[in-house]
Amino acid sequence: MDESILPFLPLLERTHSGALQWPSHLEFALKSLIAGPSISEVTSPEALYDFINDLREQSQLSLLSPAAMIGFVTYFDDLITRADAKNFFEEVLPSIADLAFRMPVLMNDHFKQSMSVTPKIPLINLRLLKPQYSGLVYISQELVAALLACMFLCLYPRKGRAEARLPDINFDGLFESISIQMPQQEQKVHCILHYFTRVTHCIPKGMLSFERKVLPRGQESLMHCTIRQPNQSFWSESSSSFCPLKVIKDGNIEDHNSNALEVDFANCYLGGGVLRLGCVQEEIRFLISPELIAGMLFMPAMQANESIEIRGAERYSCHTGYSSSFCFAGDYVDTKPRDALGRRRTCIVAIDALMMPGKRQYEDKLMLREVNKAFCGFLDQMEPLLLSISFCYTKEVHQKGSYTDGGCGISDDADRVLVKDEFSTLGIATGNWGCGAFGGDMELKSILQWIAASQAGRPFLTYFSFGVPEGGSLQQLTG
Repeated sequence: MDESILPFLPLLERTHSGALQWPSHLEFALKSLIAGPSISEVTSPEALYDFINDLREQSQLSLLSPAAMIGFVTYFDDLITRADAKNFFEEVLPSIADLAFRMPVLMNDHFKQSMSVTPKIPLINLRLLKPQYSGLVYISQELVAALLACMFLCLYPRKGRAEARLPDINFDGLFESISIQMPQQEQKVHCILHYFTRVTHCIPKGMLSFERKVLPRGQESLMHCTIRQPNQSFWSESSSSFCPLKVIKDGNIEDHNSNALEVDFANCYLGGGVLRLGCVQEEIRFLISPELIAGMLFMPAMQANESIEIRGAERYSCHTGYSSSFCFAGDYVDTKPRDALGRRRTCIVAIDALMMPGKRQYEDKLMLREVNKAFCGFLDQMEPLLLSISFCYTKEVHQKGSYTDGGCGISDDADRVLVKDEFSTLGIATGNWGCGAFGGDMELKSILQWIAASQAGRPFLTYFSFGVPEGGSLQQLTG
């Protein structure tokens, strides 16, 4: 099974050493962009569009559409101030190019460090996490920033991504949709550029993990899961007690103050329409924490018995509204402590619900699909194994100083301590999963999530009803 990520990167592999490097034409172009507009002559949105298309043409990649140019011009000339546009081309864009330029070095370091750890735990290096194979990628925030910088500059090849069931990851789609005058698209770009402004000013030095979780079917190997995909008898014969449930009428899942796993109401393609027209729960979560977008590079679409868990994503933006009313609302300073592996104590699980199931959602087959999907997301798989070697790896990380944030305002002492509850089980923070645009029954979906959380051994479930009247009925059910 070929898991290599290299066919999906804009890099070359050296013949003898295997080290990654930029093709010469991209190296030259990025250096000129880093030097600033006086050298690169990228001083306007039209020049940026031409610069990116020149790079793609030299790389024998498809060109950006004319709609992308209209979007660049609309955003930088009409939607932001001249001062902000000037600052982008003179300061932010060269810094984004510098991040992208460092990707080969960061990738080589990543693979070298991953190889030093793999004797202790299963493979954790950056690779394609294919369907039906549970696995985990453990990656630095700095490398994530470089990957995202290359997305902004539209450097990734599209070839082979559709066949591998991978979404398009270049950022031109964001600007294309600005040209069709959807107000939320402007706000989405605000979030992305705010992220780059933050990370280019002070590179975050923490870590993230991306895990593909699978409930094996039939006689497939259990691998890192302790249970196979449950059948109807499993659920009807379960003796597990319901965990405590609390309904919160207002507020957002990401603002919860408990030790909980946040549910991403996901599309089967991680991130959904975040880089296109989407702007609902999943997309908004990815916009305020753009590091989540990195998973779209190497995570193919989820199948019915799969979920994706992401730990350590930092939040950078505040927001208001939803869908067409979504609005970037300024900077957010994430003060969550880090765990023993250098990850922010934010844990998000992506589970995709059935789309428009109609009356069939009450059939046993479809209810089984949904409760198993939630159970797959809520059940710990590789995380306990990863944490079991955390002291060994953390000692090495501390010696190298690779995830201390120094001047970024995070306490080294607090970050380096394996706190008492490191191995404690997280609760669940969720809401109207699979409802709204997906057409699911809120009361049914909430009960299925509660059943799954209880069976997975979660200590509690906090349910954000977003003001839907059925939330009151759910609270009454709990007594």
